Amino acid sequence: MRINYKKLSHYSMLLFCCAAFFQCQNVELQETKSNLEYRIDTLMAKMSMQEKIKQLYYNTDGNDRLGIPQFTGSDGPHGIGNGARGFSSFPVTIAMAATWDPALISRVGRAICLEQAARGRDRIAGPTLDLLIDPRIGRAPETIGEDPFLGGRISEAFIKGQNTTSVFGTIKHYNLNTYELNRRTNNYLSDERSLVEFWGYHWKRAIQQGGAISVMCAYNWINGDKCAENKYMIKDLLRDHWGFDYYVMCDWGGFSSTEKALNSELDFCEGNDLYIKELPDGVASGRFDSILVNRATQNVLRTKLLSGMIDGKPATSESIIDSKYQRELVYESGLKSLVLLKNKEHILPLNQEEVKSIAVIGPNARVLPLDGNSSSKVEPSYQISVERAVKTLLSDAQVNYAKGCNINDSDKKQFKAALKAAVESEYVIFVAGLDSTVEGEGYFLDKEADEKGGGAVTRPDRASQTVLLPGMQNELIKEIAKVNPNIILVVVSGGTCSVTPVIDDVKGLLYAFYPGQEGGRAIADVLFGNYNPSGKLPATIPKSDDQIFPISPDFRNLVSIGVGYRWFDSQKLTPEFAFGSGLSYTTFEYSNISINTTNAKVGELIDVNFDLKNTGEVSGEEVAQLYLSTGNIIPDIAMPVKQLRGFEKVMLNPGESKNVTITLSPEEFYVFNEEIKSYQVPEGEYIVKVGGSSAILPLKAEFKLSNAIGKPDLLVTNIRTLPAFPKEGDEVVFLASLINNGTAATKIGDKHLLRFFIDGEEVAYYYSKTTSIPVGGMEVVCAQVVQGEKWIAAKGKFTITVKIEHAKENDLNLLNNSCEGQLSIPNGRVIPIELVEQIMKDKY
Repeated sequence: MRINYKKLSHYSMLLFCCAAFFQCQNVELQETKSNLEYRIDTLMAKMSMQEKIKQLYYNTDGNDRLGIPQFTGSDGPHGIGNGARGFSSFPVTIAMAATWDPALISRVGRAICLEQAARGRDRIAGPTLDLLIDPRIGRAPETIGEDPFLGGRISEAFIKGQNTTSVFGTIKHYNLNTYELNRRTNNYLSDERSLVEFWGYHWKRAIQQGGAISVMCAYNWINGDKCAENKYMIKDLLRDHWGFDYYVMCDWGGFSSTEKALNSELDFCEGNDLYIKELPDGVASGRFDSILVNRATQNVLRTKLLSGMIDGKPATSESIIDSKYQRELVYESGLKSLVLLKNKEHILPLNQEEVKSIAVIGPNARVLPLDGNSSSKVEPSYQISVERAVKTLLSDAQVNYAKGCNINDSDKKQFKAALKAAVESEYVIFVAGLDSTVEGEGYFLDKEADEKGGGAVTRPDRASQTVLLPGMQNELIKEIAKVNPNIILVVVSGGTCSVTPVIDDVKGLLYAFYPGQEGGRAIADVLFGNYNPSGKLPATIPKSDDQIFPISPDFRNLVSIGVGYRWFDSQKLTPEFAFGSGLSYTTFEYSNISINTTNAKVGELIDVNFDLKNTGEVSGEEVAQLYLSTGNIIPDIAMPVKQLRGFEKVMLNPGESKNVTITLSPEEFYVFNEEIKSYQVPEGEYIVKVGGSSAILPLKAEFKLSNAIGKPDLLVTNIRTLPAFPKEGDEVVFLASLINNGTAATKIGDKHLLRFFIDGEEVAYYYSKTTSIPVGGMEVVCAQVVQGEKWIAAKGKFTITVKIEHAKENDLNLLNNSCEGQLSIPNGRVIPIELVEQIMKDKY
């Protein structure tokens, strides 16, 4: 029963608390039995084998008899895709990475899913976690940039935002999705260390810290097996090591062998009918193991339960779609993704009151492209071009527009009008770049090769075949420079474009990765100083095609040879613009670096402190970046020259200084040791460098890690409830993710104890001595009630706290042993406490 504390005297209260304390100490904790698995088993017991198989096929996974809804969804890494119209078009994924602002991207992930919820859908395909190994790949706009650390933090944030809504995301494309030409048959070779440590870094982060509950496999092959038929990638790494127990699906028609897919633990078949055609007779005849079918069905049901599909979800008003709040967030995210790369003679910002005339020229000046050509492209109700935005700030009479040239052809007929506009104007804004005619998804590039494959990867996906600006854009810029030296170049694209041929012909350069439907307004506000740019490059911009990682299906040893800035470092190449670059209208000074200890033991936290000062005359945000290098280490393995291992975006007023601390946990030091099949923190010499880009790192400090006995580092995150959206009177079950980012596994026989509190009162706990969590692994835990007292949902707002109860000597870091969330009833779900204030900004 529940005790009414208000009716107890102080003396009685003291006696009661003492008795309760001693009673708790003497209660023998029982191994927790999962209520979630009980719910799943109950549903499974009511299903025939045919009904179970139907759960694994995209056209039949609803079951009206048992109240199991069918998945409904669409593509949507930057807005609602698949031909839907009138929904908000946010900046593309690589533009989100250019913000270097996880808090902002959580809001974006939430906003996109609210529009999906408003149309009654359950799922969205996104975010995309593909890495940009070559700026010319077809789906460059959908990539998370070139760096797994940055990509992991941005993806994690996006997913956390999604998970505050009734819509869940399917993260894609697992893994090594790169070249689009022959994408269904490209067989990429990789060593295990690169697969886990480089290609897997951000996937691990998205799954464990972000809380993703659905994964889509890529079309390509890895080491001889299709991704959707790849036992190592799905069962061994994703499930057994990283602890992912939700459903894994193929991309559209992305496998060909039911036996291999099922044995690899692919759960869900979309785009072909192999499972629904072959499994019924195959299970009946014994060809396919019914245990594997049951496991796949359980994973699907687990996702449907924890997403709220089965127990019910609140309705989301359609008024959110394309609302003023959404439009302002599109604008804000586009604004913060813009990267200023050149500002010679301080040509920017332009003075709105003093500018007499401006020529707005270029193939992207009048129509702002929003994406490459793919299933994820969004068709909003409007879009704001640069020409329109500049005319809004000035007047029609002050703006001279001319297209000048097309994106990618040899036609010069429009040069004359462009040169006339340039001659008659004080400044030229040239809006160059790419669009959906030159970069896009595989079917768009070569449908026959995409479907049949079998060819060699010999050329870039980009239609122009080059990283340079395509068509006549460079030639036109050079001609304009002869008649007007005051050129501000704005490049709009997904994959980066080299501007080396014209970099000396322009005074200003602003890079805009497809910045969303409000992009023209955002660009104009940066150019005219209404916003101080704060974006940083999420990908290196090379000088030429010769500097790019060679086109090949051989990805072995990429963890050390690298792509992007790692490649440039290993090959001693100097790019046009380095990863992490980005200017501001103010200046920043880095100083006073220090480390909490220069001689630490493996597993101890390393705190890197430094001062950051705004030395200019306007307020601005700086992204302070920390890169980690190694000296002599054990094991003696090849390492990249440096790799990003921390960043923080800091707002500073003129003259203001802040002390910044970036903490390196064991996870930031992880390498994957192929011999012991485990993550490991090497002992030895380390160097940290800090600055405003990967090429400008003025601060440096060194330290050593000495050998130590391995210990787990358990952290708890992603509090959930069952039902996902409790209603008044519901019995509520509590869950959380228990992650081990330490230097040793927890073992069977170790005590795993988590306590769950509502507004300070313990309501549930999880206890297990039969669990073992590997280094870098995760267990989703489901709590049981305290002494039989179930928590019944009531109307109101509640703070949920989860604490790991662990002996100090058995855990590396006690600072991450608890987390909090807020639950609002009715119509709410648990929201991480750090997101509550962010969400309030958007007034919905």
